[in-house]
Amino acid sequence: MNDYAYLNARISIFASQLLSETRLMTLLNQPLGFVKEELGHELEDLLADQTIDHNLIEHAWLMKMLAAFQVLVRPLAGTAREFLMYWFHKCDIANLKTMVRGKMAGLSAEEIAAQLLELGPLTALPLEQLLRTEDVSELLRRLETSRYGTLARAARRVFEKEHQLYSLDAAIDRHYLLGFVQRVRALDTEQRQHLLPLVGMFMDRYNLLWLLRYRFAYHLSSAETYYLLVPTSYSLNRNRLQQLVELNSLPEVIAHLPEPLRNLLEEVDNTFAVDQRLTKETRRIAESTLSLHSFTLAKAFAYILLREMEMRRVMAILKGKRLNLNNKVISVAAESSSVLLV
Repeated sequence: MNDYAYLNARISIFASQLLSETRLMTLLNQPLGFVKEELGHELEDLLADQTIDHNLIEHAWLMKMLAAFQVLVRPLAGTAREFLMYWFHKCDIANLKTMVRGKMAGLSAEEIAAQLLELGPLTALPLEQLLRTEDVSELLRRLETSRYGTLARAARRVFEKEHQLYSLDAAIDRHYLLGFVQRVRALDTEQRQHLLPLVGMFMDRYNLLWLLRYRFAYHLSSAETYYLLVPTSYSLNRNRLQQLVELNSLPEVIAHLPEPLRNLLEEVDNTFAVDQRLTKETRRIAESTLSLHSFTLAKAFAYILLREMEMRRVMAILKGKRLNLNNKVISVAAESSSVLLV
């Protein structure tokens, strides 16, 4: 219980440092030179120098976020610790996908390495071995001997059948999220109940967005689309997904959604707008979860998710300002870049 009291206090401190919507809007409307004052001294040198690569700033921000993450994970044990640690491994997934794209583009090992997140001892990927591979097939075969062996075998089957980057990306994300759902199920009943609103919206958002993209942008069949989705027990469960993939337009899909999703997406006419509304709803639920008085695993997860969303929004604002884009374009880009994996 003392550990939980400590964690609750730490989360409260971390949460107080999150940027409010007002501060983000101020950030959006300020000249680039004033941005560093809003974001604090830790990144001031990087933010002040407009010649520094955008990826270096993002990496420095990520290291700050991972330091906070390690503070939250340290006192936890058992399934609670495994749940949060597994979420962190999506950084490995991001690096894996970067290597796959680099191999497909014919980049050298050095060029690919320069794009990777530097996770140090926190990574479970055999990076040096993977970078030395000749192509994607060999990379996935080498990966089979790591902790990501099951993911690698599933991804290699997809790649050797289709040789399409989007199919491989989807297979990697799907396998990762299947593991995420399994770790939610392994938690005790009380922790699952606290997590239900936030994890449910996160997973429903993923499934709905990719259903719309696979069916109406990539023009996959119903069966192909369903295979690439992640079956869960949330609003868009297995049976509901089987029904939705058979529909032939976005309005039909929205009309057949369960509440509150149908009401949330009423009159939306494109996938981008669906993404925006679902992202805002995910943020709203995370903020509500973060306001819980006592510590729960859901509160820790809500903070981590909001911190990641904040980082992505700020990075999009900085990049847009450096490109001299207008504020409306930057705002839309920032909103659409704020959730990982989709």
